[in-house]
Amino acid sequence: MASSLPETLNVSRFFNRKDFSNTVEIIVNDTKFICSGVVLAHQSPVFEKLFSTGASFVLLQDFFYSGSEIFVEECLNLLYGGKILVTLQNIEALTRFSLIYDVKFMYELAIGWIRDNITYLNVFELFNIGNLPEVKSRKQDVYNHCLEIMKRCDVEVSQEMSSRLKSGKVVAGDFIRDMIRMTNCPALMGFLVSFCGQSEQNTNFVLDLRENVDFENLFLDQKELFNSLMCSMKKHTESPFRLKQLLEIQMEVLKL
Repeated sequence: MASSLPETLNVSRFFNRKDFSNTVEIIVNDTKFICSGVVLAHQSPVFEKLFSTGASFVLLQDFFYSGSEIFVEECLNLLYGGKILVTLQNIEALTRFSLIYDVKFMYELAIGWIRDNITYLNVFELFNIGNLPEVKSRKQDVYNHCLEIMKRCDVEVSQEMSSRLKSGKVVAGDFIRDMIRMTNCPALMGFLVSFCGQSEQNTNFVLDLRENVDFENLFLDQKELFNSLMCSMKKHTESPFRLKQLLEIQMEVLKL
């Protein structure tokens, strides 16, 4: 569903101000957008501060990547009171733009879309938005919606994790860590077996979780899966330090 500015654009407070140019350039990659400095300043205190110094153009350095001009154009159109179709493809740019330029209604739009459209299939991409530097101070707004779906649909999320692993897609370490903290469903345990079997790096990642994860409860009544995990991890465990970690986990779970 398309979304737009929730209220009428009113720029009367800028009437007869001499410090604002009515025409400014927003530059991203090789594209220049000709905009009204008054309109942008009305919507964004960051733009207002920039243009009050007499600046006539802004380089959007935070959006210098291939294809970003498409997303920036959508954000600028929204600032003018236009409509935007929010999708999984543009939600990251929308969230980042709203926080970098302090556009409150745009941020509320982004968070509302995440809340209403998050599923066990797209939670991975939305979780990553919460880890972006620009979103760090408001991470919990995104994070809470992700944790809710991760807990409620733990089996489906775990199965999708395995599917992504098989297809070569990266599952963020923070995502794996949070899943381990909230569920011990067999589907997640199966993912860990495959995950550790892939590389030494993956095995070391799980070994290093020992200080924050209760492996005894994690594998409660799942000794067969635990043994499979241990076999998977041994393939990539050679150093004395790592072997010691592995032995400690075995002793903890098997109560040796």
